[in-house]
Amino acid sequence: MKRTVSLAMFVLSLSLFILIACAPKGVRLYETADTVRGDIALTALSLQGKPYRNGARGPDFFDCSGFVYFVFKQHRVSLPLTAEGQGGVGYDIPRDGVQPGDLVFFKIDRGWHVGITLNRNEFVHASKSRGIVVDSVDARYWRKRFLFFRSVL
Repeated sequence: MKRTVSLAMFVLSLSLFILIACAPKGVRLYETADTVRGDIALTALSLQGKPYRNGARGPDFFDCSGFVYFVFKQHRVSLPLTAEGQGGVGYDIPRDGVQPGDLVFFKIDRGWHVGITLNRNEFVHASKSRGIVVDSVDARYWRKRFLFFRSVL
């Protein structure tokens, strides 16, 4: 009996170690009373690793605006299909007012890029080279291309 319990504890410990070691990096969601915002952020995070495809709206491939469109649609929030269209709904917010589920916009080449905020620093988006990933608004690349934050909730 004692050997069975020890073996079970070992298997449980090993399983927990593997889960923790393989988990994606920790992302801190700011406290919010609005559960829809948290749910949107969690849905966006659950899609990490999905590949990029221009014009795709999910669920297997995404471009940036298709990703935002898909995530919000899962929570019964209707948005335009393009990043420029999404930038025209809702209202601008200052960085210190950003909450999970807000949108962040960037100017890349001749077009716009959009992501979903997780907190005031991090956002999840569809990267052409890496698929659905989490990045920092403060990273040099994004900081140089930042346009504005917008709330559609």
